Formats: sequence, structure tokens, C-alpha cells
Amino acid sequence: MSQILTIGRVTADFELQTSTNGVPYVRFSLYERLGYGENARTQYLQVWAWREDATRLIKYKVKKGSLLWVSGSLELETYQKRDATTKDKRLKVTLDNWGFVPGGKASASPPDTEAPHVSTPPDDVEQAVPDGEIDGDREPLPG
Repeated sequence: MSQILTIGRVTADFELQTSTNGVPYVRFSLYERLGYGENARTQYLQVWAWREDATRLIKYKVKKGSLLWVSGSLELETYQKRDATTKDKRLKVTLDNWGFVPGGKASASPPDTEAPHVSTPPDDVEQAVPDGEIDGDREPLPG
């Protein structure tokens, strides 16, 4: 299992939800900037927080533009787009821990693209990875 520790900004406000088994969770997108100058690009990660981690995100009022560090299990998962026929891949993080980055001022959206919206059901997240790219610099994944 791959582990990740990254810093990024939350793309949208979110609210605590409850699974069908009664477990509280929060799902949100986090973006990070990679590279510099002309090579700079934005990468999105879909973060899933469960139980105490989810309630702590709400308690400390994490919102759109919050600069966070997150750690957790990283997975490249396949999902079906809204058209119900096209499949794509996205980076998913199952949260282990998180915190605010000191001095991180709120920013409304990524500098080079519109922030994806993540308050839709899990199979309705076509915008989680813009233009079908994972991080913009790699060869297409086999598929």
C-alpha cells in the first residue's frame, strides 16, 4: 500500500455525511501545485475521511481554500464518468491524519483551472480529474 504526505488546498466547502452503516465521513478534493514557471500544473486528490477524522475536519471548520497537510493511503482508482460508459482514473487518499499549514491564507480556487465540485454522489465525480489527466506529465495509463 502506498502512503502519501502532501500539502494542498481544499477545493470546496463540505459537510459531514453518514454512510448506510451509520459511519460519519467527509469526501473532498484537495489540489496541489507541482512544478514551477511554465511547467507548473495543478494535481487533484480525492480525500476520504472517516469517523473521528471526519468529525475533526468539521469541528475545526475546514472550508474551501483551507491549506492542509494530509497523510494517508494513496490509491489510483478507476471510476465511471457521468456518461455511464466512459471510465477514467483518479488519485484517492484514505485519510490517516491531517492538520492546517501555519500561515496558509485561504485561496478561492486553483490558479490555472476551475475547482472541481465534490458534493455529488461517488459515481458522479467527472470533474475530479480535469481533462482526464492524473498529473499532466505522464504517459496515458493502460486501460
